[in-house]
Amino acid sequence: MSQTKSNASFLYIAALICLLAVGLFMFTKSDFFMVQEVRIQGLDNVAEEEIVKLLGTVRGQNIFLTDTKSLAERVKLHPLVDVTIVKKELPVTLVIDIQERVPVALILNEDGVVEVDNQGTILRFHETWPKTSSPVVTGVVVPDTIGPGQKLVNAQLEKVLLLLGQAPQSIIPLIGEVSINKEEQVFLFLTTGMEVRLGYSEEYAGKLNLLNELIHNEEYMSIEKSIKYIDLTAGKPVLGR
Repeated sequence: MSQTKSNASFLYIAALICLLAVGLFMFTKSDFFMVQEVRIQGLDNVAEEEIVKLLGTVRGQNIFLTDTKSLAERVKLHPLVDVTIVKKELPVTLVIDIQERVPVALILNEDGVVEVDNQGTILRFHETWPKTSSPVVTGVVVPDTIGPGQKLVNAQLEKVLLLLGQAPQSIIPLIGEVSINKEEQVFLFLTTGMEVRLGYSEEYAGKLNLLNELIHNEEYMSIEKSIKYIDLTAGKPVLGR
């Protein structure tokens, strides 16, 4: 008799668990978990409407069935978007966390100006001068076959981006132009008009730190107008008059 009661209790508990599981499953499929809000974070240069368009129709979808990886890949199609993370905030909110690509240089091209990030990714083409105050790169050609969101593979550009990555942040606003010739010799032109010769070496950090110290030196500033160029090719500043 006790064995019969034990079996009945087991079946009752099993049935109850099944009912609860079915009820929970049905609840997760209910309108209570339909996406109602999409919150987009991290935008500075990209219009929110452009991201919404890439996301497509997400409101009204069941949040548990929403593929966050697929949504992130859609958003990354935007040329100015570098990293996208899509998170679910139950019961009805999707959070789109975006890290934008940041322009670090402007390539002076035949048809206008091209913005690139620190990886050489093309961000935007401009027929007129943009508001972005980034150093201008000359001596690099952007082919007609490349567009926004694509990486420009170019040895000369890589050298320029390496230089800018090694430069002290305090000197970046003072670099007006970075010029690189066919022999890959690098020249800087400061916003004051001063020419700086850096030579061939790709170890720019030391030279740029010396340059930064020099141009903020009081003695240098007192004679700056009489100087035609600064030569750092050999690693030590030589002032040309």
